[in-house]
Amino acid sequence: MRITHAVIKLLLFAAACVAGGAQAKQLELRVAHLSTGAGSLQGVTILLDWPDGASSGSLRLRAASLDFPSISYRARDIDWQCPLARTKTQGWRCVGPVRANGSAGAPLAVVFSAAATEAELRIGDSRIVYQALAAAPDDSRIKLERVPVAWLKAYLASLWPEGSWPQGRLGGQIDVLTPAKGPFEVRTDLAIDSLNVETPTGWLAAAGLKGQLKINYRDLAGRQSLDTRLDLRGGEFLASNFYAQLPTTPVTIQVLGERQGTARWRLPLLRWSDPGVFDAQGAATLAADGAIADLDLDLSLGDLATARDRYLSGFLAPAGFPDLVLTGKVQAGLRLRAGQLDAAQGQFTAVNAIDSKARFTIAGVNGDLRWSAGEAPVASRFSWSSGALYGIGLGRAEFGFSSAKGELRLDAPVAMDVLEGRISLDHLRWQAPQGETGATFQFGVGMDKLDLASLSQRLGWPPFTGTIGGKIPSARYAASILTLDGGLEMDLFGGNIRLSDLVMERPLGIAPTLSADVALQDIDLEPMTKAFDFGSMTGRLDGRIDKLRLVDWSPVAFDAKLESDSSFKGKRRISQRAVKDISSVGGSGLVAGLQAKVLQFFDDFGYDRIGLGCKLKDNVCQMDGIGSAGDGYIIVAGAGVPRIQVVGFRRRVDWPTLVSRLKAATEGQAPVIQ
Repeated sequence: MRITHAVIKLLLFAAACVAGGAQAKQLELRVAHLSTGAGSLQGVTILLDWPDGASSGSLRLRAASLDFPSISYRARDIDWQCPLARTKTQGWRCVGPVRANGSAGAPLAVVFSAAATEAELRIGDSRIVYQALAAAPDDSRIKLERVPVAWLKAYLASLWPEGSWPQGRLGGQIDVLTPAKGPFEVRTDLAIDSLNVETPTGWLAAAGLKGQLKINYRDLAGRQSLDTRLDLRGGEFLASNFYAQLPTTPVTIQVLGERQGTARWRLPLLRWSDPGVFDAQGAATLAADGAIADLDLDLSLGDLATARDRYLSGFLAPAGFPDLVLTGKVQAGLRLRAGQLDAAQGQFTAVNAIDSKARFTIAGVNGDLRWSAGEAPVASRFSWSSGALYGIGLGRAEFGFSSAKGELRLDAPVAMDVLEGRISLDHLRWQAPQGETGATFQFGVGMDKLDLASLSQRLGWPPFTGTIGGKIPSARYAASILTLDGGLEMDLFGGNIRLSDLVMERPLGIAPTLSADVALQDIDLEPMTKAFDFGSMTGRLDGRIDKLRLVDWSPVAFDAKLESDSSFKGKRRISQRAVKDISSVGGSGLVAGLQAKVLQFFDDFGYDRIGLGCKLKDNVCQMDGIGSAGDGYIIVAGAGVPRIQVVGFRRRVDWPTLVSRLKAATEGQAPVIQ
């Protein structure tokens, strides 16, 4: 509740009548409308009751409504009663409960004289004081102490209609200047404590803000200007994907705004200053709905290690890198036109990025990267000194780019040393988001003579030997999905492995998935079985793994069939150890002319065909072989003397059980057949 200067004049008039000796026990004033530059009252009744010979009287003020637009305060049914007495300075003092909008009474104290007026309202430990000087009738001051932000929500909404202020306390002062011929001004200087702010759509929110808020608002002939400055020490701030955990050291946020009449707001200055960690400065224009239409913004991240936790988690966590370790410096710039990204650039100085899950590492990034939606191409160049992808080391690389019409293109293929061989990035194109379409990557990669032994060591595979060569002619990444249009080919164990229809979802995110069809051709069994420590076999292997699906790199579905190459002209031999391993994996038995006890007298055996199939669904493998043997399926069909045949009898095998058998076999733990 606040009392306007015009009402004070009426009270002074009433008091003067009494002091002048008016012979009346009661004085009643009725006024239809009272207004000043700061506010107005409607339907006012003032009743002064002063008994004959008394040193004090009683005062009652009632009003139908109060409108204080300078601080956006409105109230109805105002009723204030108090005992009126003269002060030592020849002024008057009245203290009593005031009610408005049907609320319970709160103590309101008013001290007024011909020179000055002061009104004080207390509720609990909160205090609001209104001050006005007769010498400056157009100026008013409101002082606040531990005032809940909800008391000023109407005033704050007048400055920012989209904002909601559910929690917090304010202290400080608000000066209202309402000269008849000068600009209307509101100057706000408030200490904020545990302040929460939010918007209906949730694009902006803050919690636990502490610091100082200064707002200067000015309106002259419809030309409005706004200077807002926040000096914060702690709290949280969210604007779209930008999330800040503010430190206890000072952080300054400043916004200058201006507009003419009902035109769009221009923001000639946007500034965020966290010295040495994050500095941003720019200008913007707002659309009619309050969204940013045009923006020019320069950013400086002087300490990425600190900035990661304070300012970058809102971008890194949704991308799947919540614990990414960052060091170095980055300068960046953004330009938006009509709400669309028009240009972006970043300059990197000694930047290092280390994924906590060891998926990738990039060290010593230097240079710049520029993107433009304009017609004229812009060039940029950057390099890294070293890197790693899933533990596979990447040598130094330097990249040249050009950008125009919303695309960023690699100027020329880039080769780097990997696994004692070479990997080349043959082409790369990045397209920025447009409308509802997100950003997309397209690229091609070639591999030449990568050392398989080194790869096996880094990925924890069995000690394979040989080299890998292959090509990904075209790949596309969009909406967290990586699609290899041309497939992936690798030369392995003297044969060829081809992956087609390969799709990866969230390749670097949470629970990545992979879908593909795999074809094996002419795989040399001897080096392969040695690598897996799966006994020894000679010959060639063909096969397919269709509809393969991995979740978090573990198989959940596939239809696999592996079989020896019937056209192979060389020796086809299988060792005793391999027979035992196959028998243990398939839960098989030995039949057709060879007693189990005789097996131990031979080191290896001839075979005609070998084949095994598994269709995985719902964690169960439906097993199959190269033919039927009663209720079982043939895995190994022998040839020559001694002649063997390995038969599997269980058609449905629990997948975890099958995996444990494979693991035991490759670790040399297969049961001994006697």
